[in-house]
Amino acid sequence: MNEVGINVGFRIIKYYFWQQFLFKYQVKKAKQDRSYQELSNSLKEYDGKSYQVMGQPLSKCNFTIFDLETTGFFPEIGDEIISIGAVKFKNGKVKSEETFYQVINPLQRVSQDTKKFTGLKKRDFLKGVPFPIGFERFLNFSRGSILVAHPASFDINFLQARSRKWGLPPFKPIYLDSFALAKALFQDNKCYLDDLIKRLGIERRKRHHALNDAMMTAEIFELLLAESIKYDYGTLNLLQNFIDEKTGL
Repeated sequence: MNEVGINVGFRIIKYYFWQQFLFKYQVKKAKQDRSYQELSNSLKEYDGKSYQVMGQPLSKCNFTIFDLETTGFFPEIGDEIISIGAVKFKNGKVKSEETFYQVINPLQRVSQDTKKFTGLKKRDFLKGVPFPIGFERFLNFSRGSILVAHPASFDINFLQARSRKWGLPPFKPIYLDSFALAKALFQDNKCYLDDLIKRLGIERRKRHHALNDAMMTAEIFELLLAESIKYDYGTLNLLQNFIDEKTGL
């Protein structure tokens, strides 16, 4: 077993023998706060509200392009969200003046490696908000829009997994995976964010900052969407069918 496997194995043992019980205790306390109930209500209202957009022309759809920074890749064994960045996308253009950025103060201690990787410092977390408050603010910002992430298979799944861990109503947004869209259009695997930044001549910002990554994803998405419309994939239904056919994702 390599070093990564050993580390993951240790974290699984640590979570199931100790951290999960501490987390459940912390969540039980958090459920008494008003912010928890407000988030629960917001999720119930958010669910299903966007399904009417599936047949609308993409040029008339509103999108929220977002990115998460997390403490790791495994929300089921305790990894948490530490920041959310997002930008609005309307009428086929990035609305750089309409942005969202929120640092989340997690329940567990953030490692030095994660702080170095994301650039977040102790003072940032002290000014941050608990997950229920941060998530509800993001829901309010993105309400009525289609979510886009790169890849959505990570960001959407992470939000859904953490919602389950918090005992919250299901998070079921309408979303589009810009990684899968790029893979469908370009028919190769060089579609990760750094690949597309270089490939499409996107202005490079400091990576692994949630808002910076969301902005770069939005600028990539603008080009990808224009290409999709040119090929007559003019609605979300048609575009998603094209993605599924080409990638099987």
